[in-house]
Amino acid sequence: MKKQRKFIILIALLAISTFIVSCSPKFWNRANKTYQPLPVITNPKNPDSIREAYQFLKEKTEYDAFIAIKNDSILASWSDIHLPIMTHSARKSIMSVLYGIAIDKGLIRLNQTLAELKIDDNKAPLTAVEKTCTIRDLLMSRSGIYIEAAGETKEMKASRPQRGMHKPGEFFYYNNWGFNVLGTIFEQQTQLSIGQAIEEWLAKPLGMKKFKANYVIYKQPDYSEHKQYIIFMTAEDMARIGMLMLNEGKWKGKTIVSAKWVAESTYPYSEDKNNEPFDHYAYLWLNDTDEGTFWASGWGGQFMIVDRKNQLVVVSRNDTGRALLQQGLFMWKGKQASRQHHQDLHHLMIESCL
Repeated sequence: MKKQRKFIILIALLAISTFIVSCSPKFWNRANKTYQPLPVITNPKNPDSIREAYQFLKEKTEYDAFIAIKNDSILASWSDIHLPIMTHSARKSIMSVLYGIAIDKGLIRLNQTLAELKIDDNKAPLTAVEKTCTIRDLLMSRSGIYIEAAGETKEMKASRPQRGMHKPGEFFYYNNWGFNVLGTIFEQQTQLSIGQAIEEWLAKPLGMKKFKANYVIYKQPDYSEHKQYIIFMTAEDMARIGMLMLNEGKWKGKTIVSAKWVAESTYPYSEDKNNEPFDHYAYLWLNDTDEGTFWASGWGGQFMIVDRKNQLVVVSRNDTGRALLQQGLFMWKGKQASRQHHQDLHHLMIESCL
């Protein structure tokens, strides 16, 4: 009986391990052939602020990687900036850049409606009014479609309006159904997977070190037709996207995404209350208009600040795991990193340049 029980437990553990591995992207240590190392600033104006930042990172924060870019060169870096980490909701800002490129290519139009695109949800069919939602509404998180979606937090579920309460375009609600359906639309209209698009449109031209198409995986819920796309990316590779935005869509003089899109997609459209330090929402970017910055922000501590005034990109990352078991352990330990710590590091980087 004991042997039989041990055998059952062993089989169960093997099944769980196989499932965990199957749900995880495969990461490689070698750099991409198109990798372009970034230059390093060896003599910052105020090195004491850099040293203070490193001490702060070690003693006060939960971050596993940190990098700051000034004028297209590495100002500071700490720990493993080449470790692929789940971006969580920072994925949405990456998607915003992809949409800009697709629009520049004429593959997508902002005023296209869900009806025109033949988008529905076979688990919760849309109404005629809901199908008037446009791509612009989705990017602004004003879809007016309030359906359960993969990747929602407890807070998102609790604050979700009743279905039919607002028409598309009327009301801002941070809505994972809309974010997920943007992934569906993107792949439908471009005929590329999200991973392929990031690799071809961003990773190769920007000289990313690690990103591959298989760094994007999907979660298919049983209550919505639309999958949640999950992006893994290193701190340094993410910083390159921030650099692209800082440089108005250009990389080494070549336009990757139009300056028009960079300006339009980071404009503070919707007031975002009770979400400090953010006060407005753009096209999948979060605005801190007091500081004049825009952010990519994700659960667990995935933060990137793009600071036009000071020509800075600052990225902090917290490793929440690359497999289901690791993610469970992360949640059990409660290791979430704070936005305030990222702000403090941003201010130290500003001081280091004075």
